[in-house]
Amino acid sequence: MRRFLGYYRQFEELSPEEVSRDLRRRRDEEKAQSLTETPALDLSSPAWHEPPHAEIVNAATFALRRAVNAYPDAGAEALSAALAARHGVEPPQVVAGHGAGELLRAALQALLAGAGTSGDVAIAWPGWGPLPRLVHEAGGRPVPVPLGRDGAADVDALAAAAGSATRAVALCSPNDPTGGTIDAAALRRLAAALPAGAWILLDAALADFEEPGADLAALTGELERLLVVRSFSKAHAMAGFRAGYAIGPEGSREFLARLAPPLGASAPAQAGMTWAVANGERYLPRRRALAASEREHLAAALAGTDLAFPPGTGPLLWLSSAGLGGRELAAELAAKRIFVAPGTAWGDDRHVRVALRGPGATDRLAAALKELAAG
Repeated sequence: MRRFLGYYRQFEELSPEEVSRDLRRRRDEEKAQSLTETPALDLSSPAWHEPPHAEIVNAATFALRRAVNAYPDAGAEALSAALAARHGVEPPQVVAGHGAGELLRAALQALLAGAGTSGDVAIAWPGWGPLPRLVHEAGGRPVPVPLGRDGAADVDALAAAAGSATRAVALCSPNDPTGGTIDAAALRRLAAALPAGAWILLDAALADFEEPGADLAALTGELERLLVVRSFSKAHAMAGFRAGYAIGPEGSREFLARLAPPLGASAPAQAGMTWAVANGERYLPRRRALAASEREHLAAALAGTDLAFPPGTGPLLWLSSAGLGGRELAAELAAKRIFVAPGTAWGDDRHVRVALRGPGATDRLAAALKELAAG
């Protein structure tokens, strides 16, 4: 009883408001000490971690409000003209669609239709994860071809793997999951070495993380069977729009028409893409620089450990440890509430794919990885 009296006497000279404030402070301190939850850090998704530019949302919202009951422009003429001007091609060479993945699906179905068991697609691997499944769904046979040591597609190995049954070779640049890139000379060399009739399907969904001078889409004016697929999901942060486009060679209008959605991309997606094409350089340089600096940041932090990843471009990297398998590495990070994509999704148990965010996220990841390496 005396103890309780002593407890309450401390409040005798305090107003009710002060008593309430002091009790709340003590309660908050006790809660903080008794339960500290580490927030989750999701580094497994390749989507950009920031929202899109506000004007992209405004353009899409205006398009939706203006004609929500009307069908969109099936030919996406304004968008096609803007994209063609951006890449130095003609508008008929451009087709807009519901994301790079849907355009690749349609391209595979068009190229493999009727091919049966004789339709092979050589795939630079590991690459964009759904590609082998899309080849199977189109009735073809995926043929994985290992990447080069630099994490980029090995164009000579792809050419060597292509035979009379090959309908296409598929590769990513920058590559998902490694970030490796190829240049125009390598793409020309691949095109020259392929059997007659084989197409190159270049997944360039991450190409906005490269400097504009590295754009390979203009090669569609030179190479007869090159399809370049681009996305607004990554550097433009528009994954929720399901927005992308493909660029093909001159004279491929019939083939490109088979890739387009029957009634066109949605009006909000078209409006958002059109604004982004015209104004992307307002924000893309900062995102390119952030992805590059965070790659360097993590590489420097992991120097001297048994953890490493190949050099590359963009926010995705292919991390491995000499002491831990990929599945174990992913599990150890998950225990620290840091989530990455295990390499088993690509049939590889030695790696994990990491999507870099900002400096704070990189610091937290680096600290957790160094702790694991030291343990």
